[in-house]
Amino acid sequence: MTEKTAPPEKTGPRVSQRLRRTLLAGLTVIAPLWITGFVLLKLFEWAAGFSRPLIKPFAAALGDPDWYHPGVGFVITIVIVLLVGVMTTRVFGRRLLHNGREALERLPIVRTIYAPIHRLMETMTSPEKAGFQKVILFEYPRKGLWTLGFLAGDVPFETGVSPAHSVFIPTAPNPTTGFMLIIPQSEMKHTSLTIEEAFQMIVSAGVAVPLALKLPAEVGGEVSEIDREVIERAAAGARPTT
Repeated sequence: MTEKTAPPEKTGPRVSQRLRRTLLAGLTVIAPLWITGFVLLKLFEWAAGFSRPLIKPFAAALGDPDWYHPGVGFVITIVIVLLVGVMTTRVFGRRLLHNGREALERLPIVRTIYAPIHRLMETMTSPEKAGFQKVILFEYPRKGLWTLGFLAGDVPFETGVSPAHSVFIPTAPNPTTGFMLIIPQSEMKHTSLTIEEAFQMIVSAGVAVPLALKLPAEVGGEVSEIDREVIERAAAGARPTT
């Protein structure tokens, strides 16, 4: 009597799953590096092209009007930015730039573009400005849904009570776009998140949840035990078990 042999195990799905996990693991390493390199390359090309018109007259005077090297253009752009920065730290330079800025802001079309961009850059980069003060949570677009926002400034009431706040709401995964809301103090919850942690969460479309992010305590009663366990595992960075 012959023994029955067990049918061979199917390895096809396991091989495909292993291959998929390997590809995704490689993608998680390569994609951020590629995107970072792409952005840096575009910045380098922009900086090099910015000063190209300044190089052409000198190249023509030396007998080769078509000569151009991106590295030279990049260095010249950095030097120009440094010189402008030095000017802004001197009294005469600050006065000159202030007069030039006022002249630009008097032009009907130019001021609608230049003025808001200048104020945004000044707020974000000047060491004398606070920029975004902190990260807050508030219920938007309806009760029960929470949104991250960046506290930007105070907006007083006519009656002199505690002011409301102007809050910038970035869009994911591109935090350079968004919109602004004015929110009363009573409707926002302060967080211990840093600006960098909040940006990382937004850029990752909510995948990278900072450990310091905690929803208000009153929300906990509205979450089931199963959902709470999933949320706690996600906050701890653990993958759910199957």
